[in-house]
Amino acid sequence: MFSVTIILLNLYLLKKRKINAKSFTLWFILGLTIGIVSMVPAFFSLLYVFFGTEFLISAVTVTAFMVLVLMIFYLDYKVNDLNDKLMKLTAELSALKYNPNSKILEKEDYEKK
Repeated sequence: MFSVTIILLNLYLLKKRKINAKSFTLWFILGLTIGIVSMVPAFFSLLYVFFGTEFLISAVTVTAFMVLVLMIFYLDYKVNDLNDKLMKLTAELSALKYNPNSKILEKEDYEKK
């Protein structure tokens, strides 16, 4: 269920153009991997061998992991949003700076000289 939530949220944000293709691919693969591992119990035995434990990970640890993944997903979304805003701001600033009809930035340029 958690992996389906990540995948659906990822698809929604891609449809709304809130994340880029690189982030979409990363989070889609992560959601798919979590879903496959949780649906096929044989993968857990590989985790037992890898971590050297014999007991299933506690529910508290799993819940903390899910919250951590969601927080990282949200922060990645916000970084992409800020990057888009920065690109728009840079484009607007350069358009204002090199626009011959703009008197505001020309006045500032003359004051600096």
